[in-house]
Amino acid sequence: LAAELGAVEAASRDLLSDADSEVSDPSTILRRLDAWARDERPSYEQAFVDLCLPTLLAPLVRLALLCWRPLAAGDLAQQPWHRQLTSA
Repeated sequence: LAAELGAVEAASRDLLSDADSEVSDPSTILRRLDAWARDERPSYEQAFVDLCLPTLLAPLVRLALLCWRPLAAGDLAQQPWHRQLTSA
């Protein structure tokens, strides 16, 4: 079981290794969306971006949770992706 878990964790780390940070980093995504909302508010609202945020960020959060070990890593609020999403 430990070997399978290690293989899954290694594969999850490699999953987005070749992706640009603009599509693989929650803080970068939120920063760009914030700039869009600030610069072109009507367009941002017409796209219903606020409603799409959970769907947009869910795969990144799920990927981060795949390797999260609550007993070893501690509180969920201490995780980098959680801090990025709640500070935005």
